[in-house]
Amino acid sequence: MWVLPHCPLILIIFLFSFVKKMNTFLDKLERASINLAQFFAALVAISIGLAAILIPLNLLIIKLNIGSMWWLNGSIEYALYFGVFGGATWVLQQGAHVRVDVVTASLSAEAGKQLDFFINIFGAALCVFLCVYGARAGIMEFIDGTIPDKDLRVPNWIVVSFFSFSFAMLAIEFLFRMRTNRVLSTKSDKSSEVGF
Repeated sequence: MWVLPHCPLILIIFLFSFVKKMNTFLDKLERASINLAQFFAALVAISIGLAAILIPLNLLIIKLNIGSMWWLNGSIEYALYFGVFGGATWVLQQGAHVRVDVVTASLSAEAGKQLDFFINIFGAALCVFLCVYGARAGIMEFIDGTIPDKDLRVPNWIVVSFFSFSFAMLAIEFLFRMRTNRVLSTKSDKSSEVGF
């Protein structure tokens, strides 16, 4: 008999505890996503630096008739591919992506927030679609066992699977952008932020 009048209070306490634990879980997940995106951004920066060093070195080796780095062109091609898809989440987190504010500038602050919310939903849905498409293509490439006709051969299923993985990361980032209490700190002046 004592529990019945206090059921709403117990339910409210339970829900508050659940929401607090869920926010803690989402904070941890967002931190992991931020760290993974920063890791890929660092790999992209390293690969660009290595390309800037190895291309002239390869030309020097060829000019001196010592030989060549036959694998360089293919590895740079793969580095660009993996870099674009791997670094996209970091670019989105930094707000450095191409953004046209012509419409949002003419709207009120509340309408701009609502539009941004719907754009994030659309972006997440599109990324989930591309993730599923990439996963299906990756499975088919794995079954077929296709390998590109290049000097440096990476099986197609690995390339397509990374496509799928990167769009899963982007979908998660679009969903995180809808949170009000983000782990990712945002600066008021995004235009002054360049690089890492």
